[in-house]
Amino acid sequence: MLKKAMPETEKAGRTKNRGKASVDNLCNTSSVLKVLYIHALFLLVIIPVAFTTFKRNKLWQDELLLWRDVVRESPKKARGYTALGMAYFDKGEFDEAVTRHLTALKLKPDLVDARINLGNAYSKQGRLDEALKEYRIAVELSPGNAKAYNNIGNAYYDRGEFGEAINEYLNALRLKPNLEEAYYNLGNIYTKQGRFDDALQEYKTALQLNPEYVEAHNNLGNLYLSQGKLKEAEEEYLEAVRLKSDFEKTHYNLGNIYAKQGRLEEALQKYRTALRLDPDNAEAHNNLGAVYFIQQRFDEAIEEYLAALRLKPDFVGARVNIGNTYKAKGLKDKAREEYEIALKLRPDFTPAQKAIRAIDKE
Repeated sequence: MLKKAMPETEKAGRTKNRGKASVDNLCNTSSVLKVLYIHALFLLVIIPVAFTTFKRNKLWQDELLLWRDVVRESPKKARGYTALGMAYFDKGEFDEAVTRHLTALKLKPDLVDARINLGNAYSKQGRLDEALKEYRIAVELSPGNAKAYNNIGNAYYDRGEFGEAINEYLNALRLKPNLEEAYYNLGNIYTKQGRFDDALQEYKTALQLNPEYVEAHNNLGNLYLSQGKLKEAEEEYLEAVRLKSDFEKTHYNLGNIYAKQGRLEEALQKYRTALRLDPDNAEAHNNLGAVYFIQQRFDEAIEEYLAALRLKPDFVGARVNIGNTYKAKGLKDKAREEYEIALKLRPDFTPAQKAIRAIDKE
C-alpha cells in the first residue's frame, strides 16, 4: 500500500489468494511460484507522505538532552520549546511534542515553524482538523511558505481527499519548484489513483532533485513491481538499502520480489532482515511462513504464522495460510478451525471458502 512521506505505513499492495496450495513437485521454479502466489498474501509497503519540518540532523537522544537544558536555562524563549518538541516528535512521543509546541506558541504565537511542527504532531495523532488549522495559520503568517502547503496536502491525503491534496502540492511547487517532498507526495497519490505514468514522472523528478531520497527509491520500486518490471524494481530497492541499510520496509519488499522469482533463500534472508529490524511486521512473518511452506518446513511455517497472528489477530490471509499448513501436516480439524475463524472475520473471503469445501470433499 501506499503512503506519503512521514507517517507510518498505510500499506498498498496487490494480493493473490486462491485457496489451498499443493505441496507436490516443489522443486521446480514454476511450481514454486505457483504455490507461492496461491499460498501467501504479499503486500507492498509504500512509505507515507513526506512531511516537511524544521529540524537538524542529530539523534533524538542528543536533541532531548540539549533542548531540555536550553529550556531550563531560558524558559521564556519560544524556540527552545519548539526544538524540544521536534526532539520528542523524532522519538515518537507525540503528546510531549504537542505540549512543547503549544508552550512555544503561548510565548510567540507567530512562530511559523512551531505552527507547522504542531500540525505535524497533530497529524501523527490523527487529529487532522487541528493539523489543518495550524498549517493554515502558518500560511497566513507566511504566505510564501511552500512547506506549509505541502503539509496541508498531506492532511488532505490522510483524509482521502486526493483532489484537494494535489492542489496543495501544486501550490507548494509553484512557490518552490525544487521541493522534492511535493513531487514524491504527488507520486504517491497518482499511484493510488492508477495514474502510473504520472506517478513515475513525479518519483523520477524527486530523485533528480535528491538522488539519495530513500523513500522515493522504495516507492518507485513498488511502482515498477506493480507493472511486472521486476528487474527495475529490484534495482530501486537495492539502491534504497544501499543508502539506508536498516530500511526495514525495503528489505521486506525485496523479499517479495525474490519470492515471486522463486529465489527462496534470498527471500528468506530479506524477510529475516526485515524482522530483525522490525519484529512487529506481521506481513513479513506471514510471507516468511509462506516460503517455509513451499520448502515443506511446516513447523517453521506455523511458527511464523502464529507470530503474525499474535501481532494481527484479524489477519485472514495468515489464518488461511496456517490452516493450509495444518492440512499439509494431516491436521484437518485444526485446519478447518482456522478457515472458520477466517470466515467469521471476513465471510466473503474466497480462499477460506474454497479450503473448507476442499476438506468437505475429502
